[in-house]
Amino acid sequence: MSNTKGPQITRQKIVVYCVVGLMISTAAIYLELGARGLVRSSHFNESGVVRHHIESNARESGGPRIPGGQNIFFIIVGIASIIVAVWMLKNKRNSKIPYIIAAVGSLGIIILYIITRTVNIPYLGLEAEVNTIDILSKVLQVGIIIGSAIVIRQQQKEQQLKLYT
Repeated sequence: MSNTKGPQITRQKIVVYCVVGLMISTAAIYLELGARGLVRSSHFNESGVVRHHIESNARESGGPRIPGGQNIFFIIVGIASIIVAVWMLKNKRNSKIPYIIAAVGSLGIIILYIITRTVNIPYLGLEAEVNTIDILSKVLQVGIIIGSAIVIRQQQKEQQLKLYT
């Protein structure tokens, strides 16, 4: 007789660890981008170039842009991703909440990315560049959404099974 519960639990753990790995990878990308941007903007501040940069962005985007705002946003996203990943590791599959946060947060960032590439938003502007790192982070975030959905669905199945047994 084969034990059907053993391999299923192993697969579930693998999915959890995959989602955590994707979260940490995404966090590393956002933290690196945010830190690099802050270092670059501090160099702008010292040389006086940042004022020209802000003024030219204001003309292009129809309003002033928040200096360093994007970099701070990236750092916050990176830190939040690490916190949620640690939460997932500590809770394993006992709570849906970190997976819901990860999926909704990733979806929100993907939507924000698409909007900032297609619509000129005051204080954010219109980004024209689409870089390899942008695409990589979005692919990782799609993986987070899919993996989180798998874990949540499996939790629902387990709850239903407990109700009927």
